[in-house]
Amino acid sequence: MTRADDSAEASESRPSPARRLLVIHNPTAGRRRRRHLAAVVSELEKEGAEVQLQETARTGDAERAARDCGSDFDVVAVAGGDGTINEAINGLMARERLPLPALGIIPIGTTNVLSRDLRIPRQADALARLLTRGRILDIHVGCANGRYFSLMCGVGMDARIVNRTSLRLKKKIGKLAYVLQGLRELVAGVPHRYRVEIDGSEVVDASSVIVAKSRFYGGEFLLAPQAAIGRPDLQVCLFLRGGRLSTLLYIVGMGTGHLDRIPGYRTVVAKRVRIAGHDGDPVQLDGDPRGSLPMEIGLGERPLPVVAP
Repeated sequence: MTRADDSAEASESRPSPARRLLVIHNPTAGRRRRRHLAAVVSELEKEGAEVQLQETARTGDAERAARDCGSDFDVVAVAGGDGTINEAINGLMARERLPLPALGIIPIGTTNVLSRDLRIPRQADALARLLTRGRILDIHVGCANGRYFSLMCGVGMDARIVNRTSLRLKKKIGKLAYVLQGLRELVAGVPHRYRVEIDGSEVVDASSVIVAKSRFYGGEFLLAPQAAIGRPDLQVCLFLRGGRLSTLLYIVGMGTGHLDRIPGYRTVVAKRVRIAGHDGDPVQLDGDPRGSLPMEIGLGERPLPVVAP
């Protein structure tokens, strides 16, 4: 058995000679990203792969492309960030009666947390070799109110930040837009409490909740060190204390890699989670606003194959 890394614990892997790939991409990406994608496609063709490009124009296009693509594709590769990857995952998981091609990742988006967790290379030649000769790793995605996620489902402070961050500002200054919105939320200091039911037994009251599949948060911060996308379980990250001071301590703890030492923070392993309170409050899935409370969270009905080192 081989592993992408420790986060893939308990998942079997197998060889993947990929010869036909569907590459889903956004044609309006910046010049540097387009050049990188072109280099990857060139290297794929050198490896003997047949590549078909599928452009996206609007939200939902990547999901439809992954759901409706022909059964003769070995890999559906996404050239984009975590939001586009999330769409493709939902499309693949919706293929109930169709063969399930493996998910491939070409990391060229603003954030690429899943590729970091899986240790996907960025160099065009190494990435092409991985996509054509890599291993297939089964991962276990989460499911929140019927919507799948591979990284996290968040309620509370981070969901409000994601929901209220200006898309126009995000395009201009990238991740800094989230920081500015976070400062606004911190200054506003509106208290919210949530009722978290874990596996139908334990009930916890918290100010924010993140149900994690990946170890990482925001690309580089270690939120849930014990989370493993290759295991069929969820890591429930509970921020028990509210208020500005506690929120600042949580931020400092995450930034320094010592969140587990901050009073009022704990993690719990679970299979099913129900979050209620303040019905209509926003929820974020894999860094994008998706739905609202109340939220029922569990695991996908079947594993998702992914090309990984």
